[in-house]
Amino acid sequence: MKTKMKNSVAKNNLELKDFVKIIKNINKTMEKNVKTLTKIDSNIGDGDHGTTIARGFKSASLALEEEKLKDISSALVLTGETLVASMGGASGPLFGTFFRAMGQKVPNRNHVNLEDLCLIFSFAYENLLKISGAKPGEKTMIDSLDPAVESLKTSVAKKDTLEDALNKMVIASKKGMLATKNYVAKKGRAKYLKERSLGLQDAGATSMYLIIKTFYESIFCGKKITK
Repeated sequence: MKTKMKNSVAKNNLELKDFVKIIKNINKTMEKNVKTLTKIDSNIGDGDHGTTIARGFKSASLALEEEKLKDISSALVLTGETLVASMGGASGPLFGTFFRAMGQKVPNRNHVNLEDLCLIFSFAYENLLKISGAKPGEKTMIDSLDPAVESLKTSVAKKDTLEDALNKMVIASKKGMLATKNYVAKKGRAKYLKERSLGLQDAGATSMYLIIKTFYESIFCGKKITK
């Protein structure tokens, strides 16, 4: 009975250690996908997205080990600031703003539930929209994040469990990522390709999907994502 109670708490609330684990696992995910991201980015971008984002999360992972973290906010803000400092280019400020905004939404908190998580992602999404100037359908990271956030909002309204909500979030994000193949690029270097960018997947949207997918996998280890 005690074991079941512990599992129940773990599935409905996230702690500081969970977020640290998530960031470290994102680092591993990006390392594994460097070649894939580089190939995707080479089709419509500079071809350096894979190495850039892998470098950013490696630095963030190391920073979390070296810093004495006091709460969830400190971990997320540090991650965001480290991404900005280590990645550079256009991707650094974008991914950095996303994580920093996530942390700013939950000051002095050591536990968050599904409702909190929805507020965190929504706030980070709104900040990303402002700094990027992008909107859904323009072949950017927004395209895999927008449906993910909307999915979270729906899950909160339906009172889904944390596991079900994150599972649905990953599925929605993947659909958004794949949909970038149908869009003409409107931002970054890719916009100069115009119609020639059709049929090609966006690297930023792919990375955002990998982040969201790793978020789920880090919390529910060993559980497959179901459709």
